[in-house]
Amino acid sequence: MAFEFSRIRNFARSNAGSTAVEFAIAAPIMLALMFAIIEFGRAWWTKNTLQYAVERAVRYAVICSGNNCPPSDTQIKAYAVGQVNGQTIDSSSFAVSHPDPGTTCVNYTYNYAPWFTGELGVMSGSMAITGTSCRAHS
Repeated sequence: MAFEFSRIRNFARSNAGSTAVEFAIAAPIMLALMFAIIEFGRAWWTKNTLQYAVERAVRYAVICSGNNCPPSDTQIKAYAVGQVNGQTIDSSSFAVSHPDPGTTCVNYTYNYAPWFTGELGVMSGSMAITGTSCRAHS
């Protein structure tokens, strides 16, 4: 009987396996944080890339040289699509407007969807990223 109690006492005082338990508790939190940081960076990069594209496109519309001046709205959208780096964006994501005479604005609306959510109902869906750039003709 005393032998069994000493065995139970030794088991209770042992710290074998505590590292595995701590890892099982901390790993999901650390992985979720890591994926959130990666996804935030990817979303930020997408927004910056699209903003760069509309700024270049509106500059193309305002400072035009060559045979196709001033460019049509379709040409401006095609130019914006060509300025997007590392992604496939349709020209329907861009819109060209002329709010005042001598002013051109290029807008974008893009539905950003996280890549790692899969079929998770809580995290599925997309977020609309929008932006605009306007310039006056000289």
